[in-house]
Amino acid sequence: MESLWEQTSGHTGFGHLEQDAKTDVLIIGGGIAGVLCAYLLHQAGVLYLLLEAETIGGGITKNTTAKITSQHGLIYSRLIQSFGEETARRYAKANQDAVRAYQDLIDVQGISCDWEERCAYLYGPDVTVLQEEAEAARRLGLPASFTRE
Repeated sequence: MESLWEQTSGHTGFGHLEQDAKTDVLIIGGGIAGVLCAYLLHQAGVLYLLLEAETIGGGITKNTTAKITSQHGLIYSRLIQSFGEETARRYAKANQDAVRAYQDLIDVQGISCDWEERCAYLYGPDVTVLQEEAEAARRLGLPASFTRE
């Protein structure tokens, strides 16, 4: 089955690298992360080269749900335990900042993509683990809460 991305994005039309090239930054991979890096480097006036073996946006990116979140599974309580609260807080903040950066990019560029802010949910059979994760995320400054609904 062809993804919505494949059905609607069209072809990028980029050519193949035919010769040696000099660059300050080499980005390997043309998924959403690589393309975003290229965009930010371009905005900063940095010489970059983005290489993709197949199709821009054609790997994992083409089959994602387009969910942009700072909530990546049961991670925050583990980060606190493994690296300490300050490092975990920096990780949480970096992820929240990234979500805001995407929203700002959409607003500034006038990208029509039906951006909607929605809650992210974790679910599972171990209520205690979920409660601990919600508490850890809250301690780190994320808008988290525990619910049974």
